[in-house]
Amino acid sequence: MSGAALTPAGAQLALPGAVAPTPEGTVTSPGGKSKKKLSSGEMGQARGPVVMPKAPSEETIVGKTLQLDGAGGAIEFSRIGPDLEVAKLTLSGDRLSRSGEECRVEIAGMPLKLTRRDSGSGLRRYQLLSLPACPFTLDVLDGAILVTNDGKACEIKEADCRADPSGLWGMAETEFDPKKAEDMLGARAKVEKDVRADFRELYERNKKEKLVRSFVVKEQAGFSSWREEVCRSYAKESDFGYCALRLTEARAIALGAQLASGVKLPEGYAEAAAAEEAAAKAKGKK
Repeated sequence: MSGAALTPAGAQLALPGAVAPTPEGTVTSPGGKSKKKLSSGEMGQARGPVVMPKAPSEETIVGKTLQLDGAGGAIEFSRIGPDLEVAKLTLSGDRLSRSGEECRVEIAGMPLKLTRRDSGSGLRRYQLLSLPACPFTLDVLDGAILVTNDGKACEIKEADCRADPSGLWGMAETEFDPKKAEDMLGARAKVEKDVRADFRELYERNKKEKLVRSFVVKEQAGFSSWREEVCRSYAKESDFGYCALRLTEARAIALGAQLASGVKLPEGYAEAAAAEEAAAKAKGKK
C-alpha cells in the first residue's frame, strides 16, 4: 500500500480504513418474558434491583504496554481529551514467504483513532477505524484488552507478514511476581464463585422461556472451553492464571449486564434453533 515505510528489521505500515459495526440481536426481559425484536439501543426492562460489576475504565490501560499472550505483539494507548487512541502498535506473526519464520510489523501513522461501540456485554468496546489490513475490535478489561477480528489472520503483504491480533493483550511475561501468584489464583477462585451464582440466578429468571434458557445454558457451557482456548498460549498461565482471571472477570460483568438489562439473543439465533429442532423431529420420524 502506498505510504508504507518498510524496513527489514521491523516493517512500518500506515493504513487508512474502516470497520463495519456489529449487528443487533433480539432482546428478552430479565423477568423471562420474550420481547419482540427491538430497534438498536432498546433493552428489556430490568426486574428488581441488580448491582452489576463495574466495567473496567480505559484508565487501566492508558500509558501501559500490553502484550499479546504476554510475549507477542505490543500495544499502547493514550487519551486525547475524551477520545481513546492507539499510541503504538506492533504486530507479530509468520512471514508469508517463509512459513514458520517470525516477523514483526510496527504500525506507523500514530495515533490511530478508536471508535466506541456498544458491546452488549457491559464492557467498554472499541473498533479500530484506520487499519483495514488488520481491523479488530477490543474490549477493555482490567489492565488488559480482549481483541477479536472474526477469526481471520491478517496478511500484511508489504511487510511479508501474517499476524493474528486476536486474544488477550495484558501483562508481559517479565512483569509477573512469583510472590503474587497465590493471590492471583485466589482472586480467580472468588470470581468463579460469583460467575456460578450469577448464572444460576439468570437461569432461574429465564427457565420458563425455552429459547432464552437454551441460549443461556449454551453460553455458560461454552465459556470454560473458550477461555481455555484463548489462554492456553498466555505466558506463565499455569502458574498465575492471569488470562483466565481477566476473562472470568469479563464473564461476571457480562452476566451482571444480562441480569440488569435482559438477555440479548444473537441475530439469527431463534431461526437457527427452530431449524435445528425441525431437523431433529424429522430425523426422529424416520
